Amino acid sequence: MQFFRCTVPTRDSSGVVSRILPAIRPGEPAAVQALVACNDGLRPLAGADGLSGLELGPPLQLYADPAAYEGEPAAARRPYTPKRQLAYPVWDPFSSAVYMCEGHAILRLASDNTVTVVAGDVEERGGTDGPGRAARFTRPACLTADGAGSLYVAEWGVRHPRKLLLPGLGPDASAAVMAAADGAVGGGGQATAAAAAAAVTAEGEVLVSSLQPGPDVIVGLAFDGGISSGAGSSSSSGSLLFATQTAVYRLPLGDPSADPTLLAGAERAAGAVDGRGGDARFFPHTASCWTLPCSHAAAASLLPTVPPGPPPRTLPTDLAALLARQPDGTADVTIMVGDRTFHAHRGLLCARSDYFQQRFGTDFADGSTHQISLPDADPDALEAVLRFAYTGTADIPAVQAAGVAELADRLLLPELREQALAVLEASITAVTVVGLLLWAEARGPAFAGLLSRLKAWYVGNHEAVMREAAEEVRMLAARSLDL
Repeated sequence: MQFFRCTVPTRDSSGVVSRILPAIRPGEPAAVQALVACNDGLRPLAGADGLSGLELGPPLQLYADPAAYEGEPAAARRPYTPKRQLAYPVWDPFSSAVYMCEGHAILRLASDNTVTVVAGDVEERGGTDGPGRAARFTRPACLTADGAGSLYVAEWGVRHPRKLLLPGLGPDASAAVMAAADGAVGGGGQATAAAAAAAVTAEGEVLVSSLQPGPDVIVGLAFDGGISSGAGSSSSSGSLLFATQTAVYRLPLGDPSADPTLLAGAERAAGAVDGRGGDARFFPHTASCWTLPCSHAAAASLLPTVPPGPPPRTLPTDLAALLARQPDGTADVTIMVGDRTFHAHRGLLCARSDYFQQRFGTDFADGSTHQISLPDADPDALEAVLRFAYTGTADIPAVQAAGVAELADRLLLPELREQALAVLEASITAVTVVGLLLWAEARGPAFAGLLSRLKAWYVGNHEAVMREAAEEVRMLAARSLDL
């Protein structure tokens, strides 16, 4: 039996999350990507769908929300460099985005790796409720999502959890609108406030509010979509489970005036005692904020039921494992790229690529090992090409997209070339567009579609390019006046 293996520096990591990425082209299935929050950003965790072991990839290239810069064209994107460590990431199926903490703020990560501060301020702390960036947090931690339009967050040294009502008129905002409509006839002040809150949410801002406080500071938090109050009682609103240093509580969300109910343990009564309810005892947990396990019906419905035991054998996972264990004596071709040697199988390469079919011809009968050289290729790009040839998929980092696209075109793998170009297009910025224009123009007819789209992007963001990349524009005029 093979076991997953991966070394993750625990001091540098502060959470793991899986997100669903949309298909690159129509008809393709969505992909699931696991991310680890580390000191240097978010790093993809590859290999969870195969038998070849887990591996941490390079940090994602993150981009700032264009709306954060006044006067910035909508399509222009600047790299986003976190000022503090990203922590406590959580996937929210309601908005199809990952949310996480940075400093004193809550951030949203979109599928195109655009980062937006949705609540609070990274540098400025406080304890203010309100819309979006007007709200303030002391030190947010332990984000959790209910999958229906709301996030919940604990804070270091604070007794009450905070609620973040997401944009899009979720269930709570819709209820607020109805309450406001009913109250408008009587002129109720609370109805006016509800209407204002709903308007904020409808216009695209998160609304932050404080919930009922617990008996002590909160060190763990989770959403439970099942039972929400006493035995035999349930609510579609669910409840929050939260932990203090020595006890666990349930806070029903359907009733704003409801107090937390003790589930297990007792305040300021430490120990390690199994038992029911208040008879149990916990040792204080002071090292870090932690996340309780949760019963999340909305999230669970997205996941397939997996029987116990090893993962099922599939052709892509078996071929990925075959590639990962090379050289194992089965390879009959070696590919030299720079100072690296890749071992592969001629039959598979010929079946997948017309280039290799032409290169090897009919030399299969001699049984000898062939060696070919690609001296001007990028070794990392060839690694992605081989993975695509064996499995039909390739996780292409933005920094490698150009090299993979060029090598895929050279090796007559048009599907991989288009995947790489899609990654490249998603990373365009005002600073990089000129270089990409020159690069695409030099690549020939296979890159004509990309060149046309780059031209349109340049024209649509001309002011940003002139402001941020004046030297590159002069280079463009010098090297390709027609372009």
